[in-house]
Amino acid sequence: MQILCYDDITGDGAKHQLITMLKIGGVAVDTTKSMPAKWFQATMQTAAGETRIGSSAVSATNGIPIGIISTGQFAPTYSMTNETYFIEQLYVIIASGDVLSFARAV
Repeated sequence: MQILCYDDITGDGAKHQLITMLKIGGVAVDTTKSMPAKWFQATMQTAAGETRIGSSAVSATNGIPIGIISTGQFAPTYSMTNETYFIEQLYVIIASGDVLSFARAV
């Protein structure tokens, strides 16, 4: 497995498709490609407000809240080769000014 870490993301309080916010070394990822992952982790670096991650229905009251510094949402590893998370299906609302770190394994 290869772990891919992305640049930290500073929130603006609005809902975004996560893939559109991911960069490596300041360069945006190719949003036209599928981004399968065996696992992923989203961890807060600063957390003054509430941050949520989930499907396209994510909102202030929908999605998994992640908001305590150095804790976050960890998606367990899929063991079967045909099972993956699709990062392009994840959406986030990151509180304005808060910082989220994201990584995935392929």
